[in-house]
Amino acid sequence: MRVARELALSAPVERVWAALWDVPRMVACVPGCVEAREIEPRRRYHARMSQKVGPIALSVPLDIRVTEGPPGRLAVEARGRDGLLAAEVQMSVRLAVQAVEAGSRLAVEAEGRMLGKLGALGASVIQRRAEELVDEFAARLRGAIEG
Repeated sequence: MRVARELALSAPVERVWAALWDVPRMVACVPGCVEAREIEPRRRYHARMSQKVGPIALSVPLDIRVTEGPPGRLAVEARGRDGLLAAEVQMSVRLAVQAVEAGSRLAVEAEGRMLGKLGALGASVIQRRAEELVDEFAARLRGAIEG
């Protein structure tokens, strides 16, 4: 699955970056993220995601690594496995922040692979759920930054 969105924000680039590096704020913005902690500052994190995709509910511990940092872009890779369902999740997320006249623009690109029982649901179900999650993340992030 692949999802790309652009989000116009009425906040300066510096405030957007501050929010993106604020772990508790990101936990509140990422749908299904029930916990996250910094292992190595701005390089490695651990998180737990709980999601329902179609009829399947899963809880996945994720190892998250920052592969590219600011200025301008942030890229992370995340991998995890739900042992109960034997479902494996692999994701990469790229965020690009650009200053614009009215504040800033955030571009979000997410790609992922779901293996095991979760992958058996079919690409269209997973794609639709991924789009919903990215849209919800964007709305929550806007509220956290502008609110």
